[in-house]
Amino acid sequence: MYPAAHFQQHDSKQLQQLVNSYPLATILMPNTQNQLNDICRVPLLYDSAREVFIGHVAKYNPLSSFDGQNVKLLFSGDDCYLSPAYAHNKTLPSWLYSSVYVTAKVHIVKDQQHKEQIMQRLTDHFEQHFTQPNTTKWQLDEVPVKHRQAMYQQLSFIEFIPSQWRGNFKLSQNKSVDIRTAIKQSLTLLGKLSIAKLID
Repeated sequence: MYPAAHFQQHDSKQLQQLVNSYPLATILMPNTQNQLNDICRVPLLYDSAREVFIGHVAKYNPLSSFDGQNVKLLFSGDDCYLSPAYAHNKTLPSWLYSSVYVTAKVHIVKDQQHKEQIMQRLTDHFEQHFTQPNTTKWQLDEVPVKHRQAMYQQLSFIEFIPSQWRGNFKLSQNKSVDIRTAIKQSLTLLGKLSIAKLID
């Protein structure tokens, strides 16, 4: 079984928290011409109320032709080198990481009002960080409606409907409590707080 059972993460709250914190998805699409997947990277927002991911790509992106088909979404969280020094030389050198894999069906949005809603939702979400002094939060309505509609013709708006979630959190879960505690303390002292707080 891979990943090993102790590295599998099934807590839906933690999986959703990772995709919200690291929204840039690597999307794997089947390629009928060869055995390799086509790959593109797209920022996606998970709408937990509707249980769908939303995003948009350029109209010429191959993803635009996958309406009704399944693709794989990969979200990579924080990662770092694990030095034996972090655990008093009781581990070998390794790497800590967290990731989420989602199988999802592609739905290409055709309705103009729905496209506008998706763009508004994405804009509001990703612009929310620009609320500090001396920063300006951009508003979608700064672009005239006519120009927005013209730009939307160059985009494909997509909803991804998930059917399976899998978490792979390699955080020394196979080590003893005292070793994990030492690793967590070392990471905290080094300022690697986002990955340290994932370690139980």
